[in-house]
Amino acid sequence: MAEHPDKKNIAPLDVDKTVLLEDEAAERAREEAAVAKTVYVRPERVANPEFETDLPATELLSADEQAAADAETVMLDATVVDGLGGGQPAADPLEQVVIKDRFVLEARLGKGGMGHVYKALDLRKQEAQDDEPYVAIKFLSAEFSRHPKALISLQREAKKSQQLAHPNVVTVYDFDRDGDQVYMTMEYLKGAPLSGWTSLEFAEGKKPSVTRLITEMAAGLAYARRQGMVHSDFKPDNVFVTVDGRIKILDFGIARIVDTELNKDSFDAGELGALTPRYASMEMLQGRPPHPADDVYALGLVAYQLFAGVHPYGGRTALEAYQEGLTPQPIKQIKRHQWKAIAHAIQLPQDKRTPSADVFLREFSGTSRRNRSLLALVGVLALTSAWLAWKASQGEGPAVPFDELPVAVQQQFRSDMELGHKSAAIGDWDGASRYYLEAYTLHPRNAEAEEGLDQLVAHLVALEPTLQSARQREYLLTMLQSYQDNEYLANHKALEALRQQLEGEQGGAEP
Repeated sequence: MAEHPDKKNIAPLDVDKTVLLEDEAAERAREEAAVAKTVYVRPERVANPEFETDLPATELLSADEQAAADAETVMLDATVVDGLGGGQPAADPLEQVVIKDRFVLEARLGKGGMGHVYKALDLRKQEAQDDEPYVAIKFLSAEFSRHPKALISLQREAKKSQQLAHPNVVTVYDFDRDGDQVYMTMEYLKGAPLSGWTSLEFAEGKKPSVTRLITEMAAGLAYARRQGMVHSDFKPDNVFVTVDGRIKILDFGIARIVDTELNKDSFDAGELGALTPRYASMEMLQGRPPHPADDVYALGLVAYQLFAGVHPYGGRTALEAYQEGLTPQPIKQIKRHQWKAIAHAIQLPQDKRTPSADVFLREFSGTSRRNRSLLALVGVLALTSAWLAWKASQGEGPAVPFDELPVAVQQQFRSDMELGHKSAAIGDWDGASRYYLEAYTLHPRNAEAEEGLDQLVAHLVALEPTLQSARQREYLLTMLQSYQDNEYLANHKALEALRQQLEGEQGGAEP
């Protein structure tokens, strides 16, 4: 698709006034049906620790939600806000109902696109004296129940989400039904939706920077893409910030498997109209097949709003912005490579946009720029790595001291280790493992690289008892088996013990 010939800059919104977003008002009205709700943008100033200036942040609230916010009670899509203050969730007739003789509903948490969400006490966890006995439980809404494919939609949501095991994606436990009540259970979180994160009372020293929020959102989407999934409805309402400063992406309910082998029938949750036009790419609005670049577009919009406080296209849909020839105002207060990454992500035509969250993450962190400077030395790196691997196999310790390596190899090693440490710090162990393994390949038996891999092993050993679904444990085993190609991990006793344990479980489960 050709770029619009009459491109022009969109006038900046006046964030010092309350701005009516008619499109979003209409959207909320359709969702609630009972009464039309007008949605406003309420601006407030928030200090950004990375710069010497304050940047605006917006909080999307309906007229009815305004009073709730003033009372420090925020309803959210898929989990409870315990960190905002003394407000109590609204009473509900389903409270204290016991589901499947196991889940005691204690409070209604909110309403999402798929249905209502409740806080529930898991009696099995309580009996086991679990320190965290609560779960969030989502029921199919009456609106979706009237749709003939509603049950398939919810079942798909649970099945797809159970495949994801990442610190920036909410954990889904199970899908089940109790009589005519169809539901799924997921981890119970404490915090606030992204739209209200500036009001959240974080644990001491845990308040994240805007840069970290964006980085973790990108990490979660990048991980999902590597599992063959597209979220297809990424927006602030589907992003949660915990009191520990961790991002959790919610509601992969309309995410559609890219890999056709995992999606053998013709059902598409998009038929249910489950997308948000304001954050949908042009291709989604045109009904084209899902693509990871769709999620990148929405991620770019959210990133822009976090830094600038306004939607880059004034709340218009991608099609409207394209037809009007709009281009967003640059964000001058941020680093140049960060702005270039965001600008690339919110390009309207897909062929001009960042293709995936992995690429966005590299561009936003500035690693793409650094890596390009080493492209001319790729051949040298490959040959050097192969030679070092052979030499390392001849004896203990690195074959060549680090300071005798080619400068390009040293630079790439340091870059990989730095990115590995950053990924580990935010809980992105999928990314951390990739960088630590790359560093070890560059300089086999390097003590620093081995220390990073030891941290990875310690995390995996600690993670194993928390994995409740067979799908998650199977994924962990597949990951461990893939590490057998690495000399250090292949001979790691703790990793080998964990792998044998999981293989034993899998063998015992087979008929």
